[in-house]
Amino acid sequence: MSFDKFKPKYKIHEETENYFKLRAEAGAKPYDQLTVEEAREGNVANAKRFAGTTEFEGTVKEFTVPTKHCSDGIPITVYRSKHCDLCVAPSVFVYFHGGGNVVGCRQTVDTICRIFSRDAPCVVVNVEYRLAPEHRWPANHEDATCVVRWVKMNKSLLGATNESTVGVGGDSAGARLAATVCHDLPEIDYQVLVYPSVDLRRNYKSAEEFAEMPGLTKKMVDWFMDHYIDRSDLDNARASPLLHTNFNTLPPALIIIAELDALRDEGIAYHEKLKEAGVKSQIFTVKGVTHGFFHLPGHFKECCLRAHEKVSKFIKVHS
Repeated sequence: MSFDKFKPKYKIHEETENYFKLRAEAGAKPYDQLTVEEAREGNVANAKRFAGTTEFEGTVKEFTVPTKHCSDGIPITVYRSKHCDLCVAPSVFVYFHGGGNVVGCRQTVDTICRIFSRDAPCVVVNVEYRLAPEHRWPANHEDATCVVRWVKMNKSLLGATNESTVGVGGDSAGARLAATVCHDLPEIDYQVLVYPSVDLRRNYKSAEEFAEMPGLTKKMVDWFMDHYIDRSDLDNARASPLLHTNFNTLPPALIIIAELDALRDEGIAYHEKLKEAGVKSQIFTVKGVTHGFFHLPGHFKECCLRAHEKVSKFIKVHS
């Protein structure tokens, strides 16, 4: 799989081309050619190789959020940079990793959680929600709502204050969870949606245009969906938050889009729906990159830097 068919129309960033070249040399296979366990192992290995590390001074603590849905609770990791001491009331930013609702874990987004905690600065909550196929839709929605509700009641325990704002964010499937939480719970202060998967029906020009784009092909999307949700539920607004009818109570949004992404147009459509409802929403398109770059700043140094700066500034404005 190459970028040749896309080059007449788009300029592919060199970080993007190099990334897929390195993956091909390592024999990496798309998820739809793997078992679920192989895909999860590959996802973690990919993050270990390309996410990199970052300087971080502060505390990293583990908590378990109680829930009626599973006896073991929902594990979370809480990052509090030393720079939070300079804030009267540091914001709490709850982050949901991506991975098509099937792969991914807190470990894969550890680096970016540290970056946001340091640079905003803010307290970041990294959530280990349940995955399909063991836990199909709406299990991870239940976990996301449960964690944010608990966070709102326990801000001081996490190193914030009762006056601290609470925002939500995530990438891909995690962005959909964040968007859904904003529809489900009142008084969320802001949302950061990174190439959000907000309409599982996928009836968009970009889904067709990039059906064979490295990073997220149609075959991979179908593999994720088959493991996660029944086709009859795709037009449920809790599964596809773009289908909600009421947007005017939602918090301000930052939506980050990858230019070469099958999910591009639904992210733009969500931005337009927010704007039409009078909600403050800004959109930032990262040129020349595909789906999946955002949590890999060890490789996508230039592309991630611009996107991450946008996120940290947005959190700071809403702290």
